[in-house]
Amino acid sequence: MKHIIGLAMAGFLFAACQSDTYYIKGEASHLNDSTVLYLTADLQNDSWPMDSMIVCNGRFTYSGTTDSIRLCRLYEAGNVEHALLFFNEPGHIYIELSPQPGLSRVSGTKINNEWQALNDTVAHYDQRLRQLIASQKDSLSPRYVHSEADNIYNTLKKRISEAALRNRDNALGHFISTSSEL
Repeated sequence: MKHIIGLAMAGFLFAACQSDTYYIKGEASHLNDSTVLYLTADLQNDSWPMDSMIVCNGRFTYSGTTDSIRLCRLYEAGNVEHALLFFNEPGHIYIELSPQPGLSRVSGTKINNEWQALNDTVAHYDQRLRQLIASQKDSLSPRYVHSEADNIYNTLKKRISEAALRNRDNALGHFISTSSEL
């Protein structure tokens, strides 16, 4: 009987420790105090955000609960185009907002670490493509440029497929598999 009660208590304690709460701690040193940041899970429209937070001394915090992990958008009021995407995964999420588009970062949870790594990979191959196009200087190089661009693009597709496979059991893998045509 003691073993059954002990197992029941252990199961109860384990279930109680499982949390659906996520905590955001962030930096935005380039933003003025009282700047409003909005949070939304609606990536398609500019509908009302689900919540907001205020920047104070270049920092912001937020906590929320989630019943399903999904991609969210965090953006400065009046600047929807300059947004950071992250997953509202339970745990501690760290966000660094940059004044330069594309340089903001997210980390702290498994899915967000993988998401940032994927974003870094895409940025790397984007930079390689831009350098390749900029290097085209004569009429003899289009075949070479086309071939190299094709190689870069195919390698990028492979990296995205690898990320989807590594994350097949989580929200990032689901997002990749339903959002891209690999």
